Amino acid sequence: MRTLLVVLALFPLGMLHAQLAVVRFAYGPFGNIGDAAFVVEKGRIHQACGPFGTKGPCLYLFDEEAVYRSADAFGQRGAGLFRMEGNKLFRCTGAFCTRAAGVLVVEGQNVFHAEGPFCTKADGAFVLDGNTVYIGEGPFCQKADAVLEVQGEIPMIALLAILGTM
Repeated sequence: MRTLLVVLALFPLGMLHAQLAVVRFAYGPFGNIGDAAFVVEKGRIHQACGPFGTKGPCLYLFDEEAVYRSADAFGQRGAGLFRMEGNKLFRCTGAFCTRAAGVLVVEGQNVFHAEGPFCTKADGAFVLDGNTVYIGEGPFCQKADAVLEVQGEIPMIALLAILGTM
């Protein structure tokens, strides 16, 4: 009977863990995995605490088209940070996330810096290769050293929000 109670008590924890993604730092050309940087769960991006990715204070909230700053450590929605339109990520301002200048443009597995109100493509920023994110250099976004390793499923807007703040 005690075993059944322990299994039933731990079942919800397993369900929560299944929806969790941990973004870790990565190093070098082969993407050696380092400490945890962010924890993404249920529309929130948390700071990771410790090498194993314990969930810390909430930094950002996101939905399908916008990313907001967190007003407190518990994840209350604050001012707008980014707005996603198609393959372009724009900065935004205010509580209603009014669109401003471009930040990043995604083309396939390449992510480029963007400039101006029309999000004009500039030099390379990042290369997405599987679950590893590399620095993209030059106008053709040549793959250099790794910066992040994603463990789990993460929405593209959440990944771009993390990359847009780097």
